[in-house]
Amino acid sequence: MTLTLPAPITAERLESRNRERLARAESLLRQLERIAAFTKDSVIAPLGDLQVELHNLGAECGIYVAMHPDREVQQLAEKLQREGIDLGQRQLQSRPLYDALAAVDPASLDAVERRFVEISRTDMRRAGALLGPAERDRARALRAELTRLGQDHARNIRDDTRHIALEGPRELEGLPADYVATHRPDADGAIRISTNPPDHQPFMTYAHSGRARKALQTVYQDRAPRNLEVLAALTRTRHELARLLGYPNWAQYNVEDRMVRTPEALDSFFTELDDATRDAAKAELAVLLAEKRSDQPDATTVGEWEWQYYLNRVKTKRFRFDAQDVRPYLEYGRVRQAILDLNSELFGMTFTPAVHEERWHPTVESFDVTIDGEPAGRISLDMHPREGKNKWFFNAPLRLGVGGKQIGHGVLCCNFPDPTTLSGPALMEHAQVVTYFHEFGHLVHGLARRSVPFARLSRTEGDFMEAPSTFLEDWIYDYGVLTRFATHVDTGAPIPADLVKRLRAARNFGRAIRTRQLLMRSRLSLALHDGARPGADPRVVEREINERYGLFEPIPGTASPASWEHMNTDHYSAAYYTYLWSQTIARDLHTAFDGDLMNTTVSKRYRDKILAPGGTKPAADLVRDFLGRPYDLRAFKEWVAGRD
Repeated sequence: MTLTLPAPITAERLESRNRERLARAESLLRQLERIAAFTKDSVIAPLGDLQVELHNLGAECGIYVAMHPDREVQQLAEKLQREGIDLGQRQLQSRPLYDALAAVDPASLDAVERRFVEISRTDMRRAGALLGPAERDRARALRAELTRLGQDHARNIRDDTRHIALEGPRELEGLPADYVATHRPDADGAIRISTNPPDHQPFMTYAHSGRARKALQTVYQDRAPRNLEVLAALTRTRHELARLLGYPNWAQYNVEDRMVRTPEALDSFFTELDDATRDAAKAELAVLLAEKRSDQPDATTVGEWEWQYYLNRVKTKRFRFDAQDVRPYLEYGRVRQAILDLNSELFGMTFTPAVHEERWHPTVESFDVTIDGEPAGRISLDMHPREGKNKWFFNAPLRLGVGGKQIGHGVLCCNFPDPTTLSGPALMEHAQVVTYFHEFGHLVHGLARRSVPFARLSRTEGDFMEAPSTFLEDWIYDYGVLTRFATHVDTGAPIPADLVKRLRAARNFGRAIRTRQLLMRSRLSLALHDGARPGADPRVVEREINERYGLFEPIPGTASPASWEHMNTDHYSAAYYTYLWSQTIARDLHTAFDGDLMNTTVSKRYRDKILAPGGTKPAADLVRDFLGRPYDLRAFKEWVAGRD
């Protein structure tokens, strides 16, 4: 018997497979535009098949653009992405198909099929199906330009890792011993710190050297300077497309099909959170400034390169909690296993190690998954930084699960410490573990909605998509959860109850600041797309938002916000508020557990009511089905004030 070892997909195989997908999608579109009898079988079924073909192409190519180590494969995947998006736009703009969907007798459809027709026609109207021929062509050309610009934006960030050289070993003072051990002088005698997350995040939290922290944050914000022009072009092109489609600006277009619906409602949401956090954030900032004045008595501001450092110092003094105390209990391998075990118990999932046949990098781990004993798909974890890989943290499908058609395969792209490159254990920051739980929540959502019969209905409204992942973050602060895996890397002792108590107490401090930081970013994404100055220098817009809403002294003269990853696609373009909106819902969802996070009766009801339906119902209905009432902001307001 010959053992076939996994091998990264080649450019030739990628092209062959996706040319076939494009050909099948093209054939289905021609078929749909020629039909004479408008039935479920002649319209709904083939449209669902067409969308699966295009989604498979886009999903696979998206993973390889972000994570495949071969530049030739990345470039080909970008090209195929563009072709798939262009064909998708032709489908969305097809007036014969738009009319065919309307001609299908609603009485012949079930509730999910009727929702599919309704949403598909809304998508088509928003893509320009009702425009004249010349306007449709222009809209498709603008879409193609947005795809190209978004790819340029992502590539510029992916390819730009920066470093600083320390002025000597003393600038490592304050950092954990394992971090110091992995940052030795190179051949030139310099100690270099990179902008990759495993380097950047601990350094900004622990390094005593204000000079080095500011230097690292400066180069971090100065990455991808070419994106200043790209982002300006993105906002200008989005505005032109929105106007062509009949909207006053891109912001109006971008939020129309979300829970919030309008920029005016979004502004009201911002105002409500402003009122809920203003006083608490001022009080927290005053504490940080007082702590800084113990170093610099004449200080009048806290810089954006030092707020995390002083936040940690305040927590150490006020709550006897230093984030370094938790690190020895958070070794990467044990954290990964704990996440698998936790989700197994909460959601009836099993994770069996597997080897993905086209594993694109040797560090990728894969697992086949069942839910309540039934096959639910596969997941792959690409968890550590490397050159040419996306620098952020996200979940995306390699293949979307579609009920009755195909089983799913979800992928996590993260940038956590790599056990294979360290001389000692790969210890994680508690904040990194929270991120791990968050991103795994996206994977769980994808697995749970495996039976949704249409690719388009797999996703919910865009501003709800972060709620199921944000929801899972709370488990990493629970003593009962932590004691399952958090043992000291040297002694094997379980994490002390008092340390977890101090961790939870310390978590409360800084919530208002973090919420207002998200508010400021949310306002910036909206301001870039509100139509006031399409194509404006994004640095100018950011500076104006900072002057009005910022808490911390900015670093002048960098390329920020050029390396803001979220700005290169439609999803977060004017809608970065999604994170805040989802947080408010996630806090309300937690009330159903009444303090017992391991109540599996509730967690499985959550799986079935919130996760499994996907977009087959409006998100507000999903929440009402689970809570037995509409959601509200009460739980979030109590949480952000530290009263939970």
